[in-house]
Amino acid sequence: MKKLVLLLVISLMFNFLFAQNRDLLIEHVELLNTTGFFTSKKDTKLVNGEKQLIFEFTDVTEEYIVRVFPAKKFSDLRFDFFSTSDYEVIDSVFFIDEKFYQTKIKFKKIIDNPQLSLKVKAITKDDKIMITEIKLFPVAVMNYSFVKKPDDMFVGEENFINIATNLPSNVILQTNWNTDYPLHTRIISNKGNIAVNINATKTGQMQVPVFLKLKRPVRDSLGNFNYNLGPLNVDFNVKSSRLAFLNTDIKDVSIDEKNRYEGVEIQIDNNPNLQIQKTYRLVDSEEPGAALIGELYTKARLTNNKVLCVLRTFNYHQQTDGFLYIKDGEVSKFITNFSIIPLTKIESVKIMRKGGVWTESTTIYPNEEIIIRIEGQSLAKAKFSVEDLIISKGDTLANRNDVVELKAKVPISIRKKNLNVLINNLPSGKSLNLAEYEVFRPLDYILIDYGNGPKNLFDFAGPEFTPKHIKDLVISFDNDKIDEYDVFYGNQYFDLEVKITGSRGEVLEILTLTSNMVSPGANSPRFQYYNKKNAVNEIRLNQFLSRKTFDLDSWHRIQLVFKPTKATGNRNDTKLVDIIVQKPARFDIDVSFPAGLITKKVGDPGYGDLGGISLAMIAQFSFYQKDKIARYKPYKIGAGFIAINALNFADSNAARDVGVVLIGSLYPTTKESKMTFPLYLGGGYLLSTEKWFFLLGPGIRVRL
Repeated sequence: MKKLVLLLVISLMFNFLFAQNRDLLIEHVELLNTTGFFTSKKDTKLVNGEKQLIFEFTDVTEEYIVRVFPAKKFSDLRFDFFSTSDYEVIDSVFFIDEKFYQTKIKFKKIIDNPQLSLKVKAITKDDKIMITEIKLFPVAVMNYSFVKKPDDMFVGEENFINIATNLPSNVILQTNWNTDYPLHTRIISNKGNIAVNINATKTGQMQVPVFLKLKRPVRDSLGNFNYNLGPLNVDFNVKSSRLAFLNTDIKDVSIDEKNRYEGVEIQIDNNPNLQIQKTYRLVDSEEPGAALIGELYTKARLTNNKVLCVLRTFNYHQQTDGFLYIKDGEVSKFITNFSIIPLTKIESVKIMRKGGVWTESTTIYPNEEIIIRIEGQSLAKAKFSVEDLIISKGDTLANRNDVVELKAKVPISIRKKNLNVLINNLPSGKSLNLAEYEVFRPLDYILIDYGNGPKNLFDFAGPEFTPKHIKDLVISFDNDKIDEYDVFYGNQYFDLEVKITGSRGEVLEILTLTSNMVSPGANSPRFQYYNKKNAVNEIRLNQFLSRKTFDLDSWHRIQLVFKPTKATGNRNDTKLVDIIVQKPARFDIDVSFPAGLITKKVGDPGYGDLGGISLAMIAQFSFYQKDKIARYKPYKIGAGFIAINALNFADSNAARDVGVVLIGSLYPTTKESKMTFPLYLGGGYLLSTEKWFFLLGPGIRVRL
């Protein structure tokens, strides 16, 4: 017991030291790019509670030189780099001056990847591999300025000022307006450029500061991380409009066949010059012959100082394209602005799991967290959901006209197998498919009973010896062990190979049962949803064997091999069970030729007579050694007949007699042999002389 405790302590100490050494494989790391030189010696800081190497970048496509300096006590290790989902290794690995390893990498998504890390492979002399991870925190270095800024604008007019910057993809676009100032602003994409969208609501000299929200931070003058860049000051002299600007209550209208003919009702600002029950043309230019965008029919004035209108749409229009002119014939009367966009349509749905990549498979599983990516047209203003899923929308998820991303949790108790993707609570024609897990679980749910009660498969550590007849061998299952409360494995599949061999190793029968399915038990939250058709509750081998287990003789062996049908190839996936039928003794009949027996008759004087070759036929028991296969103990006990001097033809005066004897014998047990030379000791009754006698001596034994 003390030795076992000592070994356990040594093992724990080794594992602890190994873990420590693994963390200290690298002395420091250097990262070089066009911005500068960064080293883990001085540029490592705690970010979100983790040590991360801080480095700066100015371009998402630039390349980086990486240098890794091994710790001195690990200088005998070989270090290597490999491409990951974060970056691509684009150069060979060089060991320079026997001091450091160097290569060149290029990041794949330096801005949009939530956590970058550098992974280094350390290889020992015996080719064992250890992976060390260095977490990275990129900091943007950005320049920014307005491209061209007009001095004047009109009330109700929207304007766009493009922003020149080296990292436009690091700027977070804004869907909603910032209405804190009379000049309403938002950051949008304008014809491929980052721009400030401005809407003037009052006349006069206006000034508003504009800040750019960033995905990756910049450093401020104090060296702190800042996710806001700016301010960019917007100055305008807002004048009264040449044409009255009329706001609409709807800023996005979709084109469909109904809107083309029947139209959609909207409300527009009232104006004394706006005639009721009149159809106006909506065009995209003040010039004659401008393209027709739609028609506006004024129905009635409302009490809220609005006019109820019917809008029919014919062509697309974006607010960023400029004003819409309300014309009577070819004469411009008013201006307005809103977007006429395609009908919201989903073109594709993709799914990404934690740490994974986008996949077009729409199969989901209970209790998992996923991000759903919806791609299509006119998506930004629509409300998306998925039947029975729990949707939580984060600030960093996309919400654009072409892409919307939803963070979702699949409930444990979800029932439906087909889940509709909804647009404004209506089916979109796209759906997700719910599937049950079928993940390999170790075979610890299998129980085996060969007559001593069920025993777990993992408790079979070596051959099992049984002295009993095996009436049947029953394989059953602890179904409740397969699924845990929040970890699901689902239906399990295994193959069973059975081989029965005789006492000399000869194969008596081979049986193979493939794709045995075992379903989780009633304690699983998903129990009622699993497909249990063809599920196996137990396997009784005698139903499949031609040589039944109860017919097996001494030292017959049953070998069971369990293999997962859908295993990944791990050696530990295969389990072997060996059951051996063991008997304490064996009964047989021996014919032997004792020679030189000393026989002592009861009542006769002296030490007895030394006889010649005799003949003995003995029915006797042989005894097996415990936990050894078909190995005898060195003694036998039996009873039978002995013909004393029956084969002694050299002496014609030899006293011959036949006796009934109880005899014991000592035999060599080193190997099986048809002929052995035992030593006999026993006694009995002579039938001719009618006397009791004792005998002792060697013999020649022939086994039949």
